[in-house]
Amino acid sequence: MFKLEGYILDSIKYIEDKIYLYCHIQSKAMTYKEERSNKVNAKKTRKFPHMMLEDKVVYILVEQRRFYFTGHKKRLWEKLPDVTKRKQTTNTFRVHTLRELQRDNYSGSGRKRNMSGMFPMKLLDSLNIEFKWEKGVTRIGLDGKGVRKGALIHHLADLDTGKSICILPNLSQKQLKKNF
Repeated sequence: MFKLEGYILDSIKYIEDKIYLYCHIQSKAMTYKEERSNKVNAKKTRKFPHMMLEDKVVYILVEQRRFYFTGHKKRLWEKLPDVTKRKQTTNTFRVHTLRELQRDNYSGSGRKRNMSGMFPMKLLDSLNIEFKWEKGVTRIGLDGKGVRKGALIHHLADLDTGKSICILPNLSQKQLKKNF
């Protein structure tokens, strides 16, 4: 239900409109340049938004460990499953946000997730969006939603079927005409 690949669930807490999943990582050791270490140098608890469940944000709270490698005299933090380097959310959370953006009108999608209102915009700007035209598309609709001064999100839809073709990030009028 929670899609916790790489994590082992310890406990669940429900607090108001949030769900907290207390987890730990499956692996007991870490490997660096063929040296395996069980020596934990430090620990810290990390909190990541993971997904939305009935308008409640589901957070993963996981204890991340820093391992010490005596042969290389290195201290390295273990990698967390489903979390890209230097990101504050899980990949599952970002995918769910993008799916909602395709069927929503973008209003409040960041605040609903207890993130900034610009979170969906930053997420869309980081994507390389390529789309393929399906055969039989006769009428298309283009809707632009202003998200801040000078920045728009464009939603391209098939008007006959009511399906979303793609979402385009912040493009100027010249870039939009150039692509179409």
